[in-house]
Amino acid sequence: MEKILRTFSEYKWFLLLWGLINIVQAAYTNLHFDEAYYWLYSTILSWGYFDHPPMVAVVGRIGDLISHSTLGLRLVPIIMGLFVMLGILHLAGRQHQKFHLILYVISFPLITSHIAGFLILPDAPLCFFFVFFLLAYRRYLECDSISHSLILSLAVAGMVYSKYHAVLILFFTILANFSLLSKRSFWLVALCSTTFLLPHFYWQFQNDFPSILYHVDTRTSGFSINNFLEYIGGQLLLAGPFSGLLVIYMAIKFKPQNTFENTLKYIAIGFYIFFLLYCFRSRIEAHWTSVSMIALIVVSYLHFLRSGTFKKIMPYLIYPAVILIIISRFVLAGDHLEESLRLKSNFVNMEKWANELDSISGGVPILFTNKYQDLSIYSYAKNQIMPAAPRVGSRFSQVDLYRIDSLYDGHRVLALSFGNELKWQSKNQLRHYASFIDSYYSYTGIVMDDINIVQTDSIPFLSFNLRNMTHKNRLFQCDSTQRLKLDYSVNGHAYTVFIDELDQMQMIGPFETINYSIALSEKLENKIKVKVALTSNNLRVYNDSYYQRLK
Repeated sequence: MEKILRTFSEYKWFLLLWGLINIVQAAYTNLHFDEAYYWLYSTILSWGYFDHPPMVAVVGRIGDLISHSTLGLRLVPIIMGLFVMLGILHLAGRQHQKFHLILYVISFPLITSHIAGFLILPDAPLCFFFVFFLLAYRRYLECDSISHSLILSLAVAGMVYSKYHAVLILFFTILANFSLLSKRSFWLVALCSTTFLLPHFYWQFQNDFPSILYHVDTRTSGFSINNFLEYIGGQLLLAGPFSGLLVIYMAIKFKPQNTFENTLKYIAIGFYIFFLLYCFRSRIEAHWTSVSMIALIVVSYLHFLRSGTFKKIMPYLIYPAVILIIISRFVLAGDHLEESLRLKSNFVNMEKWANELDSISGGVPILFTNKYQDLSIYSYAKNQIMPAAPRVGSRFSQVDLYRIDSLYDGHRVLALSFGNELKWQSKNQLRHYASFIDSYYSYTGIVMDDINIVQTDSIPFLSFNLRNMTHKNRLFQCDSTQRLKLDYSVNGHAYTVFIDELDQMQMIGPFETINYSIALSEKLENKIKVKVALTSNNLRVYNDSYYQRLK
């Protein structure tokens, strides 16, 4: 603690200035639609969410309670960012090289001094707890007492509660120091961390592990050469607009002098290798390596100091990068250039966008059927969660867990991103379309369970229960378009049937359960993959998938 306070004393004026810059930037930069999505998390605090653990929701709730504004929502990430900046300066700093180190750090566009330094993203608390973890881990290596083990456990839990990328940090930490596995204090850390994380594990279990299934299965898109090229180009750019290749080279050539430095190198390079392999399975978001940039900065800078490599050329690569990044931050602020810059279209003046949508609807309630971004933006502008019913084929998200569209039962609604009755283009050049539904009928609350493939007299059947989890009667057919439909596939063979065609039942009562069995025509193998989906008017009602072995 004394050493880090000394570092703070050395850099206090820079940290104060940088904090003020980020406060101004946060106040005058429109919210990114993902930030509005994380605000949506914060409206209902929980131990887990569809895409991420709950830390970003807690951070958002604290800021939103202070002020429902762009600055209020981003206030805690700004504070966290200053701590991360202090941690980087402490881990890599040399007091006689202060100015050069500052320029080196702020030449990285994605680390906490810039994008993750003032936006409310899961990366902000992840970077915060990662620095906390590094400081605690270095102290633990020096003295593995019970108190240091408990502090390390809190850091581990904080990282996992922030973002699942924390698992990679822990993996590469162990890989860099296998002797941890023989320490009783390490297993105490593992036990305490797991205990702290039990509420989140239980939430995943209660909700059928949506985060795990989404990231491991649903999100994967298969091999594409574009994924590979985009990953390589993006990482070189984010390691430094001009110096990225040299920075990564210096990290690879870095020779650790102790276990802690070896851990930093494993994390910095390990992230690159892991996502390089993963990009052959799915598209990689550039910011997924943002937390490892902290380790990358430290090891590359230490190599630069110790070896003097590229000492003459680096200033010519660093200074232009800093100037370019500062210009980019000016461009990012305000509403200007949103018509011509694609990046700016993601930072939305939410009040103006909501007012535009209200004028299009003419006072008719709006039902969001496609992008979680649109729902999040409008909900933030109105400061309340708005109803949604995602379309078939749209991305699964927390919106699927926040289904309140039954509020619109019997009402005329404007379904955004649905049909083609209305078409228009916003000021930021984004195109929209919508259609009116005269008497909306919600099937939210109709679910399936006990889904099985069973054989009777050598004939396979798809067996399932249809359950009404609401206090309302639900018609299987309200009109020609709003009709409960079952789409299912068995080993890739797809079928469709309307529920009202299965038998004489035309409705399901409140909290009623009805069992169905559908004969399957094809010959089944021992291992079966089943997917089921309930839809109405091309809107999602229920989805599930599983593997089964035929008995």
